[in-house]
Amino acid sequence: MILRDPALQLDRRVQRLWAAEALVAAAVLGALVVGGTVLAALTWSTGGAILVGALGGAAVLALALGGVMVAPRLAYARYRYEVTELGLYVAHGRFWRRWQVVPHARVQTVDVESGPLLRAFGLVEVRVTTASAEGGTGIPGLAPDIADRLVHELARRADVEEGT
Repeated sequence: MILRDPALQLDRRVQRLWAAEALVAAAVLGALVVGGTVLAALTWSTGGAILVGALGGAAVLALALGGVMVAPRLAYARYRYEVTELGLYVAHGRFWRRWQVVPHARVQTVDVESGPLLRAFGLVEVRVTTASAEGGTGIPGLAPDIADRLVHELARRADVEEGT
């Protein structure tokens, strides 16, 4: 049985974060293509180097456009979460959907993480770990005040479950 989608979405700024990550990846890939083109120009004829550079440049441009324009919107639309009576309910995945319920009694730790890019966009990630082989789940791209309330709610419910 497939559950309904959870009620809450991530902060909208996460779309810009994911687009920035895609741009960084495209820049690294672009630098590799330029380096490969220069290497090809030094070892092959000029025509071969131009062909390699043009094909590589087109591939980088296509990946960058998809990564910046399409992927963040799809991921944002398909990533949802909610705290229910059963536990933390998270659904995500653009093509392959994953619905996950982390029971409150299974929660071991609830952490808030914020790397340099997340901080630049004013966002944090909540990580929930369990004793299972899956290790838990995460909710990226939350505003700090929303994450704070989520952490307190999960910790309160885990404590209540443990006390029963």
